[in-house]
Amino acid sequence: MKGKMKYVSLMLVAGLLTIMLAACSSNNNSSSASNGNSSTDPSPSTGQTVDDPNAAFQEAIKKPYELTMALPIFGAMPPDMQAVEAELNKITQAKINTTVKILPISIGAYGQQMNLMMSSGEKLDLAFAFGAGGFYSSMATTGKVLPIDELIGKYGQGAADVIGADYMKGAMVNGKTYGVPINNPFSSKTAIFMRKDLVEKYNIDISTIKSVADLDAVFKTIKENEPGVSPLAAGLTTPVEYMRNYDRLGDGFGVLPGFDNGLKVVNLYESQEYADLLNLVRGWYKAGYINKDAATTQTTVTDLMKADKAFSYIAMGKPGILAADQRLTGKEMVMAELMPDAYSTTNDLLLGLWTIAQQSDNPKRAMMLINLMYTDPEVANLLVWGIEGKHYVKVGDNQADYPEGVNASNVGYTMQNWVAGNPYAAYASINDDPKIGDLVKEYNASAKKSKALGFVFNTEPVKNEITALNNVMDQFRKVLETGTVDSQDKLPEFIAKLKTAGIDKVIAEKQKQLDAWAASNP
Repeated sequence: MKGKMKYVSLMLVAGLLTIMLAACSSNNNSSSASNGNSSTDPSPSTGQTVDDPNAAFQEAIKKPYELTMALPIFGAMPPDMQAVEAELNKITQAKINTTVKILPISIGAYGQQMNLMMSSGEKLDLAFAFGAGGFYSSMATTGKVLPIDELIGKYGQGAADVIGADYMKGAMVNGKTYGVPINNPFSSKTAIFMRKDLVEKYNIDISTIKSVADLDAVFKTIKENEPGVSPLAAGLTTPVEYMRNYDRLGDGFGVLPGFDNGLKVVNLYESQEYADLLNLVRGWYKAGYINKDAATTQTTVTDLMKADKAFSYIAMGKPGILAADQRLTGKEMVMAELMPDAYSTTNDLLLGLWTIAQQSDNPKRAMMLINLMYTDPEVANLLVWGIEGKHYVKVGDNQADYPEGVNASNVGYTMQNWVAGNPYAAYASINDDPKIGDLVKEYNASAKKSKALGFVFNTEPVKNEITALNNVMDQFRKVLETGTVDSQDKLPEFIAKLKTAGIDKVIAEKQKQLDAWAASNP
């Protein structure tokens, strides 16, 4: 099909990366932080002051510098990466007197490689940091990345303006900013994604679907008329993990009901809401609405849809996500929202950030490159699409597609577009709304904000308990949250095992940190 398969669902990526990156982020060794005043990072000369931004900028780029940028790669390494790098350098040399050495790293090794490079002092300037599993907060609290508040003010204000002042505050750790969040929808709400062909075939009125309570009749129709097709898919992710009306506060071990709750952290797994959701999916499973191997399959829900084995799945809805998932499934799809409001949480905001490594010899120049990535269409299009005429062609006013004879299987360059920082500075895919950037901007401005937006939980004081809790989750969560087992007996056992693993200690620590955060953020 046409349209560039650049990215997978960000929520799916965050879920899949959480355990891997959390494990990698526990290395606390770090070299001493650079002060940014090396010979390659000159201070303004006599007669020029920092109050003169243009003079300070010109002095800061006086000497050439080569930046090293670590870039996570999903899938095979793009064969034309060096060609794209060469084109990028033509722009960066002209604008900030800088060349860029891109260091592509497979996602499977990314977290570990970042820890090794930042601890050893190996040449590194820019690094992409995932928010999943506390990776970003750990890099900040252990000194692996630099605080960048002053640098943003002088050399990165354009990038900060793209994100917005309120959301930039959400990237703070202990009162300092260590990264610029990727520009994406900063809020989401529970939604169901359905095959359009089957919706139309059975005249399903999606306007009547407002909550999970409205799904039984839809699932019943598919079950009775489409043998071999599961009405609801469950795979690596479960329906219950996306049916939420609470702020996860990072890891989900202690949540904020209603995105407020007077900032009182509670144990989700002891709540009546959670018990009710387990009963709901148990009924669906017994009715044959959920695939029988839901608790054991290692297949994603989008792959189940792609293989014609499922009609729908539940995930988080936001602008652009439907087009993205259509590229993954190869199916035309429709979406119905199951919650009235979208809420911004730190989890949504900190899916990924661009940071400056503590050993960077030139943090100023690194911040300038980040600023170009977020504000310069030439840079954004190169990072997102590659080289015009070779990897993409412009179609319409603000869209791009493959050139003639080029497709997903033979294109020489592709990457997850959100890794570029601000994908909306680049052309939209032929499958996206050409005004997707404006839609996301409006969406973010109108979203309600969790009372804990900006709070980042530092897991270091309870890292052993977190490890033990994740082991318990691996044992119980999927069988419960897919309805595979009856929760009447299994849920009390699950709760008991969580308590033995230390969930109360984690919640107490989270409450302590949240109270301190609230006191300093009135």
